[in-house]
Amino acid sequence: MDVIRYIHAADLHLDTPFQGLSREAAQGNHLARLLREATFTALERLFRFCETEKPDFLVLAGDIYNQENHSVKAQLKLRDGCERLKSLGIRVFLAHGNHDPLASRLAAVQWPDNVTIFGPEPSRHVLKKNGAPLAVIHGISHAKAREGRNLGRLFERDPAHDCFQLGVLHCTVDGESKADRYAPCSLDDLKSTGLDAWALGHVHERKTLCESPFIAYSGNAQGLHVNEAGLRGCLLVTVAPRGDAFACEASFLRLGPVQWERFELDLENVEHLDEVERRLTQLLEQAGEATEPGCEAILARVSLKGRTRLDAVLRDAANQEDLAERLAHLNTGVPGIWLKDLRVETAPLGDRAEYLQREDLLGEALRLSERMRHSNEALREVSDPALNPLFGHSRLRKVLSRPDDAQMQVLLHEAERLCMDLLEAR
Repeated sequence: MDVIRYIHAADLHLDTPFQGLSREAAQGNHLARLLREATFTALERLFRFCETEKPDFLVLAGDIYNQENHSVKAQLKLRDGCERLKSLGIRVFLAHGNHDPLASRLAAVQWPDNVTIFGPEPSRHVLKKNGAPLAVIHGISHAKAREGRNLGRLFERDPAHDCFQLGVLHCTVDGESKADRYAPCSLDDLKSTGLDAWALGHVHERKTLCESPFIAYSGNAQGLHVNEAGLRGCLLVTVAPRGDAFACEASFLRLGPVQWERFELDLENVEHLDEVERRLTQLLEQAGEATEPGCEAILARVSLKGRTRLDAVLRDAANQEDLAERLAHLNTGVPGIWLKDLRVETAPLGDRAEYLQREDLLGEALRLSERMRHSNEALREVSDPALNPLFGHSRLRKVLSRPDDAQMQVLLHEAERLCMDLLEAR
């Protein structure tokens, strides 16, 4: 049997706006252009990889665009790319997901005949090479935005062919994210079908769930917010026979031009703002130097850590804006680097153990905080009288959720920091 090569991509979310950026940042000329075109740049890179690598076929495992945007541009760009692949004899197999269910398709778009779009029920398609079956591609699409069926259980191996058989599915496998659990299934559901491999979509992190059969999420092609940090792209999978089965080896291909990153910066005992600026600049410059080819922009969130006399200064929003403005020269590099935001998680410089011994208001406040830190009952004795009117309100309780113990500890830590900042003599 010939070696099979296919490219697996998913969750391109074409023409979807980036999340978590201020209007001012999103309207900056150069950055705005990068963000507006980022998902389409990823798509163009995908088609170029197909033209260069010449795989036997391309798999798109759902959420290629968003039905809520009804982007004509996205669907026509996809169609145009598939036309390019047709001239190279590359087949395209496309499954729709929860963001682009079948009902969201534009009926006026005519797809080239190298494109197979899976319907609301499982179907299988035999891919031939030199007249002989090379692979059987199985797939199904989400018919509606909230697909609750276990679609994985609907697949079964085609007994008429003993060649490589691949399933294409947009789903949530048990053990993955509990949010947005569309088309939920288990790993055993997928294994029991007898298919040799699965190309999955929906989970935006790239991961391999099983080596044999090969079951993988390619991750999304372009991160859309700061919680989707790092490289984003697709998988080039090479399939070779191994005994009575097939062995799959996947390599990563970068697609996304914009890279989100999260960093921590230690400011322990730092006393001057110019040192903060120097460390921030160094951190971001090193991040730019460490990027791989293909990165056009980095959007960074930096969390400031450590005990410092500058704690109160750094928490001032105006001072944070001034620091960001001082770093604006990094925008013009290659890649351009933008400071998305600063998360100030520093603490005032001081000996907490010493404060606990003091016979003043700060010492008494910290001793009370210490008791509440080690006793949720003590914490509730103080917090309940203050919070009950809020969460007991007939209207507010319908939209507010009472914080759990872990969240209350976070609030307690922040209250303690404020006490140290406001009550300590300066």
